[in-house]
Amino acid sequence: MSQVYLRSLAWREILARVFEGQRSQTNVSPEWLVNPATRRRLKLDYLYPELGVAVRFAGLTAKGQRRQSDWEVLEAEQRDQTRAELCRLNGVQLAIIQPLKDPVEELDGLLRVLSRASRLAAQEKGSPARKRARMDGLGKAHRVATDLRGRIRKRPDQMMATLAERWRDREEGLVSELQRDRARENNRKRKAGVKKLKALRPGQRVQHSAFGPGVVTGVQGEGEEMRVSILFDASQERTFLANLVADKLRLE
Repeated sequence: MSQVYLRSLAWREILARVFEGQRSQTNVSPEWLVNPATRRRLKLDYLYPELGVAVRFAGLTAKGQRRQSDWEVLEAEQRDQTRAELCRLNGVQLAIIQPLKDPVEELDGLLRVLSRASRLAAQEKGSPARKRARMDGLGKAHRVATDLRGRIRKRPDQMMATLAERWRDREEGLVSELQRDRARENNRKRKAGVKKLKALRPGQRVQHSAFGPGVVTGVQGEGEEMRVSILFDASQERTFLANLVADKLRLE
């Protein structure tokens, strides 16, 4: 496994811990982040809107991608400067992190960004509750980042490898949770659809997403065993399990 890939995973775990509990947007291009030189939107890897903080990874080269020329490196640096300035003008402090560099130094940069965002939050006017929530969130992020910095400083390579492994575990957990949520939602929809089909009566007109319009000729059974027979206008009669046809059938 490449060093670039491992470092990228480790930094994603670092950010997940530092900003735990905060709403985040990933791979986002806000409408205000437009490069005036090209009129194209620039991208942020992470945006934490309630904290006024964003993160952009730099210095990464995709597998198989050729090495950038000096001119391309200069252009990338200019884009980063433009990105940071646009963020500042819109109340967002940008941390540019280079995963392949010394993680302690990169964390120092992130801590400076968090400190700057805290100073600005302390000066902002508006809702006291919103200001307090922002200050608390930034304070927590700063404490977690400081703790991680100390732990990484003692054993940088070992700690970054461990963090990369933890991110893989986190991703697997997120995928499993997403699959469970999707299964629960599909089951809920299926039950709701079956409940709706209980109102079907012989002679009622229906519309099937694949077979078109037809008329109900029979309804037998209950629950998961409920079956619906339909004579379609094409003179073809079919019988379906209600829980399999519920999302494909519309009452007329």
